[in-house]
Amino acid sequence: MKITTEIKATVLFAVLSVIISCAKRPEFVAIDNIAILNSKNDTLMVGMDYIVYNPNNVRTKLRQSSMEIYYRDSLVGNGFLKEQIALNANDTIGIPVSCKISLKRLSTFYPELLTSDSSTFELKGNGKVSFMLNSFSIGLDDQIHLNTKEAILTQIEQNLDYGKNFKLRSISSDKLPSLRKTQLRLEMEAINQMPIAYQIDSLELGFYLDKAKESVAHWTLEEPYDQKPMGSQIIPLQVTLNNLDLLKQMKFSWLTDQKVNFVILGEAQVLIEGYRFNVPIEDLLEISF
Repeated sequence: MKITTEIKATVLFAVLSVIISCAKRPEFVAIDNIAILNSKNDTLMVGMDYIVYNPNNVRTKLRQSSMEIYYRDSLVGNGFLKEQIALNANDTIGIPVSCKISLKRLSTFYPELLTSDSSTFELKGNGKVSFMLNSFSIGLDDQIHLNTKEAILTQIEQNLDYGKNFKLRSISSDKLPSLRKTQLRLEMEAINQMPIAYQIDSLELGFYLDKAKESVAHWTLEEPYDQKPMGSQIIPLQVTLNNLDLLKQMKFSWLTDQKVNFVILGEAQVLIEGYRFNVPIEDLLEISF
């Protein structure tokens, strides 16, 4: 009886050894069903199917899989398998994988990405497959094509957000009030918070004592300004106030406080690779006299 058991164990071990020795490495087939899922918090979520073929006559298990995403040799994102997946015998399976692409890491390439409906991204990675006592690695070196324009346009709009890109920095003026016109000499700082250049095509400002009433002055940019990446520049403004218009809206607090508060409302138009972005402007201006 003991000999019979030992024989069975030996035979079983021999069979397993043969199976393991004959085991074939599962094969990466393709990346399919690529889709942009959403864009949120500087991250572009991309879904895809990682297709693998199991050439063995028994089930195997894909224990883990990870990939890195590159654009022009720059690492911009990654993807990973959240749980183990069983690979049926002699079967091909598409495994859903979620990938995250950092829009901040892509920002340097915004100009060229905005001109393309299909940009090429490189995928590199590997998967770990368990087959009984054996283990294999499945290499990944492939390309996918994505249209990232919509996500990038949304990201640019967020970067050109309200109140962050145009601020009044310096003020000088004639004394107020008087019977003549008053000249305001101002400096507005234009701030580019992105690593790409753009053009300030137009800029209009209205000066208000009360948002509910008419403006008391208006200023328009005479010629476009080129804005450097991650930089700022000073735009000089010379604004003419008609003191008669000021007196019509005069408040008693001007005399007691010896100052006038203006609300500056306006809009800038920014051009990036043929796309026009409207940037609202709101600021406060205090003039003492």
